[in-house]
Amino acid sequence: MKQSDEHRTRSVRSTVRMTPEERAWVDMRRASVGNPKFNAFACRALTTSKIVHVHFTDTKKLLEQMSRIGNNLNQIAHRANETERLTAEDVALVKKEVYDLFLAVNDNLLHRLDLVQRYERVVLNGNHENSRD
Repeated sequence: MKQSDEHRTRSVRSTVRMTPEERAWVDMRRASVGNPKFNAFACRALTTSKIVHVHFTDTKKLLEQMSRIGNNLNQIAHRANETERLTAEDVALVKKEVYDLFLAVNDNLLHRLDLVQRYERVVLNGNHENSRD
């Protein structure tokens, strides 16, 4: 027999839709903590989990920079195809553009790695303070 909502401690109903893969992942997580009832697991997870917001501003800047570098390289390639020769200045410019691209990608990846490591520390240490990382 079902209890009426007025007698329940948790009387507000919230619904979530998942793919079968997401549900299987949630069930696996529930199993790893001793198979609590779905409602208890979901309430605990939703009220104690740290919210991670991924900013893509750095990625957008990186894409813009990659686009500029690509345009520069295309102009050099076009000039080389027209004149059928490449100057030492062109080669130096290509090297600089490729190096700048390497630095931009490397900085972005190091920043992402730092975010992942901070998130791992939060998850592993159970450190759920509401500070922005």
